[in-house]
Amino acid sequence: MSRAMPRTPRILTFTALGLAGALAFAGCASADQSSSGDETASTGSTLPQELVDAAVAAATTAADGQDLSGTLEMVGVSTGADADPFIGAISAFEEATGVTVNYTGAPDQATVVPAAVEAGNAPDIVDGQGLGLMQQFAASGDAVSLSDVIGDDVLADNFNPGLLQSATVDGQVYGIWNEADTFQIFYNPATYDGPTEGSWQDLSAWSEALAASGTGVAPWCMGLEAGAGSGFPAQGFIENLFVKQFGSDALAAWASGELPWTSDEVRWAFEEFGRIATSETMVAGGPQAAVSTSAFSFMDGMYTDPQACQLTLWGNYAAGIVQGSNPEATVPDGLNFFDIPASDPAYAGALDVAGHVTFALNDDPATAAFMKYWATPEAQSLIAASGRYTVANVNVPLDVYPNENMRGSAELLLAAETVTPGPASAIPTAVNTAYLQGILSYIQDPASLDSILAGIEAAKS
Repeated sequence: MSRAMPRTPRILTFTALGLAGALAFAGCASADQSSSGDETASTGSTLPQELVDAAVAAATTAADGQDLSGTLEMVGVSTGADADPFIGAISAFEEATGVTVNYTGAPDQATVVPAAVEAGNAPDIVDGQGLGLMQQFAASGDAVSLSDVIGDDVLADNFNPGLLQSATVDGQVYGIWNEADTFQIFYNPATYDGPTEGSWQDLSAWSEALAASGTGVAPWCMGLEAGAGSGFPAQGFIENLFVKQFGSDALAAWASGELPWTSDEVRWAFEEFGRIATSETMVAGGPQAAVSTSAFSFMDGMYTDPQACQLTLWGNYAAGIVQGSNPEATVPDGLNFFDIPASDPAYAGALDVAGHVTFALNDDPATAAFMKYWATPEAQSLIAASGRYTVANVNVPLDVYPNENMRGSAELLLAAETVTPGPASAIPTAVNTAYLQGILSYIQDPASLDSILAGIEAAKS
């Protein structure tokens, strides 16, 4: 049984910089793309009544008997249908507390939010793409410590230690991970006959054999064109190769800037990615096609006749994007996935994630109540029930997810030995811009890798 949510927050959208901000980090589909799995997803307008009731009760508890009212301003990176799951969770808080939450979708929030803070008109709450904005405002003293508002014990009971650590600055937690994307390797079960288990070396050997077979079918599908965000699908590819070879501690060091871009480890990940992306036979159409093909259509090559390619490594939202143009690609019979194999078996359980981090720029009672609520499994269950996203709270039951794609992704997240956000989720905008441009330059001129990595490192200063 389901019911319509009783209230709908006012939604605004900034479009000054288009989708550049949304695509600046690996881990989220475009606002124009579906992120759902094999079944029709709820979008926040209709959700299971028992989940709504539980969320309303959690929001009531978060308010702790206070007589709250008034308005909160919330800026999030998601717009359109991609924002609907968050709107659904926000609505339960509104029903419970009487507070109106005005949600503003701002894909270019890296520009919008600092400008608002500088002008003395800071939003109360920001749902950021990754950690960059949170870290910026924690360092400046503008963000509110959630260790004080929620409590470290409560946070530790609800979130993976790696995610909590990533949102910690000077011993204080400042951000709540809500949407948390995992990365997988997707394939068409009707045509794929390669390994789904084993090592990265096993998968590489199969890929090289297919590339050399002369069949005209490339082992890998790849498309990186996304306007100002071009190159972002490759970030997830490179970072997942890295974590499966060097582990989560090394990934965290790279993301924090401790491990330089010019290190042997980062070079290895780029070169391993380059064995695919710079090859005329390993990727469909060769390097030029990889650079020029849309990031939101390249997986169609798994379903063309004749078939163009077999595999892609991308975030869990890939299933919804594939299904947008290939309705027959239902999970698991028409589209399936497996965990990214490790090149070093010691790191088979290491997981790279990306997603949304919510933080507060106001410490008034309504904002504090919202942040307490937003961290609960009840609030995040409403986001999960939309079928568009996996969520970070470890106490959200798997049966809340309405489709096999997101449920399987959540299982990966819960089963991982270590969970760590990669550089694309953590680095400042200027460094990320150099990262994206560097990927495209490397694919077109592999011999320039030294200067490319040096240039990204220089962007840190």
